[in-house]
Amino acid sequence: DRALHEASYDRRREEHSRFNLTHPFLRRGIGVATFLHGSGFTGSGETHLASEVYADGLPDGRVEILTAQTDMGQGTTTILAQIAADRLELPPEQIVVSQPDTSRVPNSGPTVASRTAMVVGTLVEQACDDMISKLDGDSSLRGGALQDDIRRWLAEHPLQSLRGIAKKRTPAELQWDDRTYRGDAYAAYSWAAYVGEVEVDLRSYQVRVTDFVAVQEVGRVINPTLATGQVQGGVAQGIGWALYEDVVLEEGVMKNCQMTNYVIPASSDLPPIRVFFEETPSPYGPRGAKGIGEMPIDGPAPAVINAVCEAVGRSINEIPLTPERLMIHLETGQHGNI
Repeated sequence: DRALHEASYDRRREEHSRFNLTHPFLRRGIGVATFLHGSGFTGSGETHLASEVYADGLPDGRVEILTAQTDMGQGTTTILAQIAADRLELPPEQIVVSQPDTSRVPNSGPTVASRTAMVVGTLVEQACDDMISKLDGDSSLRGGALQDDIRRWLAEHPLQSLRGIAKKRTPAELQWDDRTYRGDAYAAYSWAAYVGEVEVDLRSYQVRVTDFVAVQEVGRVINPTLATGQVQGGVAQGIGWALYEDVVLEEGVMKNCQMTNYVIPASSDLPPIRVFFEETPSPYGPRGAKGIGEMPIDGPAPAVINAVCEAVGRSINEIPLTPERLMIHLETGQHGNI
């Protein structure tokens, strides 16, 4: 409902219908996709990983979070610092997030599967709690008083480290049978509805995406800027998957493996990507957060292709829908194989 409202779906659909009756060669359409994505590894995957996270008190009162998570530009460092800062009631600049150097950090699992914020973020909270429990003081200490206690403890124990450790344990209420492959496949799911608008040129068979609305329910948004950026980036990739990115293989070798012959959308090919969030907190993530990273690639292609189908009045289920393929569909009614 939110996605249809933000996209003015009913009004735009009527406008497109009138436009298509009068324009000689342009056709417009609007399409919807609804989908879900699990957070973390499937089934017993997280149990077998047995991920660990450390939280170390430092002599100056700051806290270092040690995980194997890799920040590839998606904002992992910022997110984990925010989660620890919130748990300890400290400013984020008082949190150090280590580089994932395997000589220092524990095995907290790979940076995949929409798991960093929910699974590793929860372990960050637990490691912070465990560190506080080792201070031999007030377990409710937070903020500046906690930092004072960290400095005091390390001064009194100069040869020891103040380390909180958290290890992944699957909640008892989540059950999975590896033999039958039945049970709780994921601890939580994120949900989304995407709406895309397109304009099709019947002279060149090119498709242009003119507007895009992405509404996602991700439990709790930890960092709105990073979350919005992840969705916008994923939608851009998804539009490339839907319309441009055609992998050509010959005897197992990719023929078009250079930027000169592998087409991706440029900024001028992309529409405004309007992102909105709904929040239904999950009990299995920090502050209720669920996964977000993989979701934005799931929805753009079906939303865009559904919009093309409405625009041209033809059922098409092929991607990438290049101009050559669309020409074959519209002129012969056959599936393309170009």
